Amino acid sequence: MAIFETSEQLYSYMSELFEELAALPEAQEVLESLTLSVRFNYTMPDCVMTLTILDGGYTISRDAGDNTTPDVELSMTGDVAHKFWTGELNVMGAITTREIGIVGSLGKIMRLSPLIKAAIRHNKQRG
Repeated sequence: MAIFETSEQLYSYMSELFEELAALPEAQEVLESLTLSVRFNYTMPDCVMTLTILDGGYTISRDAGDNTTPDVELSMTGDVAHKFWTGELNVMGAITTREIGIVGSLGKIMRLSPLIKAAIRHNKQRG
């Protein structure tokens, strides 16, 4: 059984995660240091989201024909996304085996690494 049955559940999970992250001091430092746009192309369930980090803040939007070009695009299933954000996934291994597809600079996505680490710590603390 899939972790996320609907795209709405996946979007809600991501929105809540980033809302909680933005309140953490370690995440605030990362947000203030980044200018980055990442499009997440999810399957099972199908859902496209764009995370835009700019001027110390962020937005997560559901895309419906958004023509803006993100800095990086990541493609994965909803289950892989859950493992990604909870630290249950070797990200480099998943990229190598193509569980996670990347379009754009790997260096740019690596700039997101401190935020990913903060999310993993937060997810482990919240149980």
